[in-house]
Amino acid sequence: MSKAVDSVMWQVIEDMNFNERGHDEAGLYLINESGLTLDAMKKVEMFARRKQEKLYRQLFDVTGVSDDSYDDLLWQIVANGEEFYNNITLEKAQSMIDNNEYTESFAYAFHKIDDLIEEDQSLKKREQQLAYIERCRQGVHGSFHKALVDAFDKADNVNKVRLSLGFQEVFGEIV
Repeated sequence: MSKAVDSVMWQVIEDMNFNERGHDEAGLYLINESGLTLDAMKKVEMFARRKQEKLYRQLFDVTGVSDDSYDDLLWQIVANGEEFYNNITLEKAQSMIDNNEYTESFAYAFHKIDDLIEEDQSLKKREQQLAYIERCRQGVHGSFHKALVDAFDKADNVNKVRLSLGFQEVFGEIV
């Protein structure tokens, strides 16, 4: 990765402002305010994960933390930004542990991206199913499927559920 790209990635991490916002709000910033595409958000997440993994080996000799807290510590160092990250030492990391200068994981901010991906996939699946139903309505998939969709269109909600459950290959999970 080039220095220019690294610089942009670090700027996004610093703009997430985890130390003031916490992981939920930092994640929401990334999704709602950063102006990044989903692909760019994934790249920021991968960048941060690589930086955290690099610290894992560098700071392995600290003491007084559980595995989970060690992970939180490493993520905190990444969340603190490029300058802090580049100047971290074993002694400074140990001091962070001794003085409880880290919080639960910056990594959780990136869970918002996973939620966005799932939502995006769900919407695409629903759009595909609705397009399939429309083609059935037009008779593209045969008269039986056209008749099913016609029946669905005229059915009350209880029977729409029944048709949907009985013919999932046509209706999927649209009800």
